[in-house]
Amino acid sequence: MTLGQIKEVIAANLHKETSSYVKGSGATEINLLHLALNNARKVAEKFHDFSICRKRGHFSYTGTATDWRSPTWFSGTGTARKIKFWYERVSGTSGSGAYGGTDRTLKVLTQEQLARLYAREDYRVAPLESSQRYLSDSDPSFGNDPLLGQNYVIIEGHNFYLHPATTTTRLIVADAFYWWTDWSADTDTDWWIDNGTEFLILQATVELNRLSQTFVGNVEGNLPPPVKEAARALGELVQLDKDSTEGATTIEDL
Repeated sequence: MTLGQIKEVIAANLHKETSSYVKGSGATEINLLHLALNNARKVAEKFHDFSICRKRGHFSYTGTATDWRSPTWFSGTGTARKIKFWYERVSGTSGSGAYGGTDRTLKVLTQEQLARLYAREDYRVAPLESSQRYLSDSDPSFGNDPLLGQNYVIIEGHNFYLHPATTTTRLIVADAFYWWTDWSADTDTDWWIDNGTEFLILQATVELNRLSQTFVGNVEGNLPPPVKEAARALGELVQLDKDSTEGATTIEDL
């Protein structure tokens, strides 16, 4: 199955030619079938962390806030959608590959969580001297540091930084999920097209129905857009992904 074949199926279901979904011209030309199919895949990506969208990248961290969406991938390209786990490579280099070095797991907090921890510490300790009350958060004594001097990744919006602060270059490895590259050619084929054909057809049909504001009546009568069928197909695709990556791999106490 290719993207072009899926487009033909959708257009046939709606009793139209694929060419009727090409709008505009030149710089403003857009293929509504491509748009609907890419949006359908993004619906799935936002709903579940598919293993096909998971890979490792790395950052050369030098002490300044860094955009976590743009790691240097060990293979391929893409924009990170979320970081699942963070590591510091304590032995080996980026040239060691995604799994060739020794990586130590890093704890993670958001900037909001960090601020709440410091606020709670200030209330709990209740120092009498102003010099104690207004300690610098960047360099507190371990006794007044709610993170106890341990290494943390702090997430602030789309940026991250390390705590405690450091000026030493560190290799940070990210186990991430990334956004799949949008389809643009009729010959495109990949895991999504091979395994998610039914969902892509149904979900794209729902969107195209809204764009055209009509749904074709078939011999069975005037059928509604396949919203429930698309949801069911998405659930089955998610279950397929879980079975292929997690099936029977469990630790009872976790």
